[in-house]
Amino acid sequence: MKKLILFFLILFLSVGANLQSSSVYICVSPSAKKYHFSKSCSGLQRCTHEISYVSKTAAQNKGYTICLLED
Repeated sequence: MKKLILFFLILFLSVGANLQSSSVYICVSPSAKKYHFSKSCSGLQRCTHEISYVSKTAAQNKGYTICLLED
């Protein structure tokens, strides 16, 4: 029974994390390389260009990787 409860807890947490992180913020600049889960991330605050809210997959397809301040 404990294993079953643990399984469902892990499943619930992983599904919740995936739903929460399906969209990210990016700085639309030729030199920008990172995506951010929070618009208030200090790494994103340095952006002097447009900030866009896009899917995580789209950001990754454009070559963006996760901001080290949020990992």
